[in-house]
Amino acid sequence: MGTPAPIPAARHAADSFLGGLQPFHLVYFLLNVGDGDSQVVLLPEDPAGERRLLVVDVAKKGKTIALIAALEAAGLIGPAPAAGADPDGSVALVVATHPHSDHIAGMAELLATQRTRLAEFWDPGYFHTSQSYHQMMTEVEANSLLGYAQPTAGFRRWFGTALVTVLSPAVGLRNRFDTYGTEVNDSSISLRVEFPAARVVQRGAERELLDQSNTMALILGADAQTLSWSFVLTDFPQLHTDDNAAAKAIRAATGSDPLSAKVMKVSHHGSKHGINLELMERINPALTLVSSTADGTRFHFPHTVAQELIREAKDPLAGLGAARVRPDADLGLFYTSDREDTGGAGTVLGSMAVVMGRGVATLWRFGDDTDDDVDLSQGRRFTG
Repeated sequence: MGTPAPIPAARHAADSFLGGLQPFHLVYFLLNVGDGDSQVVLLPEDPAGERRLLVVDVAKKGKTIALIAALEAAGLIGPAPAAGADPDGSVALVVATHPHSDHIAGMAELLATQRTRLAEFWDPGYFHTSQSYHQMMTEVEANSLLGYAQPTAGFRRWFGTALVTVLSPAVGLRNRFDTYGTEVNDSSISLRVEFPAARVVQRGAERELLDQSNTMALILGADAQTLSWSFVLTDFPQLHTDDNAAAKAIRAATGSDPLSAKVMKVSHHGSKHGINLELMERINPALTLVSSTADGTRFHFPHTVAQELIREAKDPLAGLGAARVRPDADLGLFYTSDREDTGGAGTVLGSMAVVMGRGVATLWRFGDDTDDDVDLSQGRRFTG
């Protein structure tokens, strides 16, 4: 286990998180829930001036629901329709990436309490014996107005200007869930969210890619492990485009490198099985985020070998004989368990929000511990 080094206090500035948000911003929240995942994506405003949410995993009760309430109180989303009313779709999508409790222990509560907001629910279709899984599926079955899907790699879904692409599980893994066997972490739905999404215009026989200026992407790795990522690297190939007609044709249909991203939530809490060097070099995120405790719990996340892979991808030193001296924060590597260097054990930095738009990604911290709600008024901006 590699405990994150404290970040100097001078690298954070007290500022107005809410005051700086613009209509074109997408905001990604990674909540401090220990060794688990709870994520919320606040989409940019639509032409009517309204925003919607994507919720990806709910590791524990209360915290995600409290964040949704805080976003409503801040005027970023509208109030939920009354009980019994038709859903308004303000929570456009809920994803349970896989049925481990550290990702879905709070999912049933969210599905029950936010029922009049919900439009669509995804899970990988990996059946599990846990109480959390059965409670979640009971809520799904009870909501006849909730769209339900079990997507696999390559599925694409647009939410306004944002394009959500399912990277995993591959169909080959999905078809092994009930027969040849797939480890439950490798059943994970990993996602790439791109905005503003590139569009293709067809004029007669000609197809033209309309790249949006400053298109950005984030990848949410769930708990996908190296087997699943090996399928991803095959299903979403990297092609060099100089004089390659096939690559140009694929780019005209799909846009830029399908695995590049400005921000990545590292899979499986920084587990040694969660990533590999080629994957991290391919994605090449400016911000690499890990959700874990780093306090010596059962699994001892994050694992040092995974941290070193990320560091090597961002700051290649292997074979040079040089010692690594750059701190993780300089490499854009952050943890929900980060602490600020204020003396002694330091101060908890906690949940993160990444404000993304027009090519810029800005990291904010809210100072909450794992059992605390996020207070949006306490945001502090990482100054670089």
